[in-house]
Amino acid sequence: MQKGLFLLAAACAFGLAPFATRLGILGGSGLLVVLAIALATAASGGAYSLAVASGALGAFTAGVLTGASGAAAGACLVGLAFAERTLRVRGKTPKLVHIGVAVLGGALAGTLTSAYGAASPAVRGVAIVVAAVLVALPLLVDADDAVAHALDTAAIQLPAPAKGSLHEGAELRRNAREVPLDGETARGVRKTWRSLLRLAEARVRLERSSPRPLVANDVPSPADAVRKMVDQRIADHVAALSRAFTAVDTAHAAELGLDDVALRSVDAAGESLEDVSRAIVEVKG
Repeated sequence: MQKGLFLLAAACAFGLAPFATRLGILGGSGLLVVLAIALATAASGGAYSLAVASGALGAFTAGVLTGASGAAAGACLVGLAFAERTLRVRGKTPKLVHIGVAVLGGALAGTLTSAYGAASPAVRGVAIVVAAVLVALPLLVDADDAVAHALDTAAIQLPAPAKGSLHEGAELRRNAREVPLDGETARGVRKTWRSLLRLAEARVRLERSSPRPLVANDVPSPADAVRKMVDQRIADHVAALSRAFTAVDTAHAAELGLDDVALRSVDAAGESLEDVSRAIVEVKG
């Protein structure tokens, strides 16, 4: 689904960008910004603030470089569109591969659409499709889930026990993405993930803004009490999510274990064939 939306966004970006000059300065600039932000959000899988900002910056750099070099404009546009996703690629080497493929694919796409911009509609359409496929190549490099990445990023900045709870939540998010959920349960889980993210952000702000020393006689300060309360809420959210996914997995496994229709069918077919074989042997005898 995400790859299909990205291909559509990439085709629109490289197919409609050449017409931006016909709309004047304001209209053309607006069109480029919209196309670049759509491309960036499709690459990230959501309208994240960093994706929107990098998409707008990509539109600006591509607009400046379009007259000088189509390859440079395409490389900047696609490289910045994938900026948010690049940060979520785990590992130094995969991250460099992701950046290189994005820049190279953007440069090739920009060169291709510039070279065939004045060709017939059919040839221009083929060039746009090929450009979209080239631009989508970075999606072949695995990137971390956005929520899991945000939880891990927050955990790095916090002490225990919040650090451990958030790392546990991040691993749960990565491992539970394929667990099938019904509509009502899925809505509740989504709300819980959003609430956990807000708690993590609030805990990081509290850690940055409030000093940790205790008042006289080692009595906890009000800030320490709030930290403890938020840490407990984070742990409760992670525990609730873990219970939900475990329960769904258990129920799904139980359903599969009880569903023995195929087993009975195969068993009956095998028994029938055995009866036929015995009958043949008896007739021949």
